[in-house]
Amino acid sequence: MGGLPLHPTFIVIAFQLHPIFCYLLQELFFLPTHTTLYPIILTMSSGQTLTLSNGVKMPAVGFGTFASEGSKGETYAAVTAALSTGYRHLDCAWFYLNEDEVGDGIRDFLKANPSVKRSDIFVTTKVWNHLHRYDDVLWSVNNSLERMKLDYIDLFLVHWPIAAEKETQEKPKIGPDGKYVILKDLTENHEETWRAMEKLYEDGKAKAIGVSNWTIPQLEDMAKYAKVFPMVNQIEIHPFLPNDELVQYCFSKKVLPQAYSPLGSQNQVPTTGERVAENKTLNAIAEKGGNTLAQVLIAWGLRRGYSVLPKSSNPKRIESNFKIIKLSDEDFEAVNEVAKGRHCRFVNMHDTFGYNVWPEETAQGLSL
Repeated sequence: MGGLPLHPTFIVIAFQLHPIFCYLLQELFFLPTHTTLYPIILTMSSGQTLTLSNGVKMPAVGFGTFASEGSKGETYAAVTAALSTGYRHLDCAWFYLNEDEVGDGIRDFLKANPSVKRSDIFVTTKVWNHLHRYDDVLWSVNNSLERMKLDYIDLFLVHWPIAAEKETQEKPKIGPDGKYVILKDLTENHEETWRAMEKLYEDGKAKAIGVSNWTIPQLEDMAKYAKVFPMVNQIEIHPFLPNDELVQYCFSKKVLPQAYSPLGSQNQVPTTGERVAENKTLNAIAEKGGNTLAQVLIAWGLRRGYSVLPKSSNPKRIESNFKIIKLSDEDFEAVNEVAKGRHCRFVNMHDTFGYNVWPEETAQGLSL
């Protein structure tokens, strides 16, 4: 087996299992034989949950709410479609400017489905770059709660390891070059930002806290001052960017990786000249099993042991993506072969930020 080992930190023992039953579960769900049973409540494939380092349970498959088209009502329709399909994990952000529609979708769905409780829906949101000062972080979480009309956030993340000046609470400051004005001190030392994250966690505003787009050196630096270490690191992961080293590092530090753009940022044009959606091997795997490419890529990510966050505004694709398939060992290794040696990042906003988290990748043509 060539997959990533599943870190024992996330093991959940709900009841004692006979060794034979454990073996049967491993065989049934194609779990690597060298790993311990992962924290998945296997009621149905699309109902898998992962347990964070503080004991909070999170649905393994989340629904991304970034609305690239940005049309009014699109997010509401997508959220209600996702919840009706069975998704119980919504990935949001202050920057998406659609938290009000997310909240409306949650409220209307719960009203129409009284058997589902707010506690059944896991909501993630994030603080944006110009709100990294202590008081601004606290303002951000309260603003998100107000927009979504919620009493708490399940997971609150620092969206980027980049701090920028603000024009107002609602707007980052833009410099003469058209890019964000970077706060160098707060970008190089995130302690003030993280202290605020710890505060809102202690106050119960968020059940868990974490980061997004953080590198190994940044996490190592955080370990020097964090009282509460991040429970999640949301990063770009797909077969063209398997991110093996960072994923393994996160597991070793009890940080659960979350994969955004798990389908390979289909609207981005990678520097390789090839899109993930056009890869012949990946498409052949999907066609052989009568599955969609998205289903294959989501299953690949789940089998590697992390949370996966697909996104779509198309009701049929929303439903299709939630049908989690089981990859055979052969197909899993075939996807691993496609991923082997690749490192092509599609999501890098350095032209907007005026700051590059991965300058060495850009110099080598490995990042847009």
